[in-house]
Amino acid sequence: MRATLTADPMRGPGYGLIEVQGAGHMPNPVFVIYRSDGKSLSGGGWQESESTLRPDAWENKDGILRLAVGPAVVNEMDNLESYRLSLPGPGLCPLVVQNLVYSHMGGGQGIGARAPRPDPAPVQPQASPGPGPEPEPEPSPAPEPVETPPAPMEEPLQLPSQSSAKKQGRTGLLAGLLLLLLLAAGALWWFVWRAPDATPLPPVPPQTSEGAARNTPSGPSALALAREQLRGEARPEVSLALAKPLRKADASAEEGDAAFLLLEDAAQKGNAEAMLLVGQFYDPVSALPRGSIPVDISQARRWYDMALAKGQAEARAALDKLRAHVRAAADKGDVEARSLLQTWK
Repeated sequence: MRATLTADPMRGPGYGLIEVQGAGHMPNPVFVIYRSDGKSLSGGGWQESESTLRPDAWENKDGILRLAVGPAVVNEMDNLESYRLSLPGPGLCPLVVQNLVYSHMGGGQGIGARAPRPDPAPVQPQASPGPGPEPEPEPSPAPEPVETPPAPMEEPLQLPSQSSAKKQGRTGLLAGLLLLLLLAAGALWWFVWRAPDATPLPPVPPQTSEGAARNTPSGPSALALAREQLRGEARPEVSLALAKPLRKADASAEEGDAAFLLLEDAAQKGNAEAMLLVGQFYDPVSALPRGSIPVDISQARRWYDMALAKGQAEARAALDKLRAHVRAAADKGDVEARSLLQTWK
């Protein structure tokens, strides 16, 4: 089972569709969304306790369950975070977030936010009437007039002669032509003659002992580094180089989720080795930590097949081990394993 949250083009910003493959028919679906830190999404944001959500609308069609959700869900999601979706009956599955359009803009206000109204001007209190009018003060004597010195005469403005104006115009024209020639020469060098610089791969962070890694802060977390990489150009070979050191036997759950985000992005962009490593996350035979990604034999087989088709020879051995595992489960009476063997070529 696999779920994907994308933007709903029919309803506009702040609305999305959750498509769940393999969930089966559900007459009245409700769902729970978990973040990688274990918190659950509610109508008021992320919280520690589990909260059940209901879709705005839903349908079961062609074996796919579609759930329509609004800003209370969409505005809280981030395509660089890892999530899990829980349905009553089918259980947990990864939730992939793609191409959302949020309803709010910069500054924390929504598109329809109203401008604050100006405060009303304070009302000046009226003086209470006194016992009677006060006598008018006696007028003070008018000041004597003071003589001011006459203002200096301004010199007449000297206008440039016609010949000097022509010289200045020619000088400006020549300067403009020279500037255009310099810009054209610079553009020609940049796009034609210059050899493109190869962007070096980022250095692999040095390995530290387990005690030092636990007791000494080492800068940003692995998940933060993965999100920063995916916000940029996210070249597949760079993502692969960052993810491979995290595929170790003592990797934490956060390191496993960070490696999965990097590898899945590289695999979707056609990197064969990344396809093989993504398949290991879903493979029950693989002994490497898988973070918050649940076991899914169908997904493991799919990624192994894609890696093999792209020329990754190690995918053949991984497929053989996975098929042997499924055959052993089918011999023990596993109905799902028997169904998988019937479609296995």
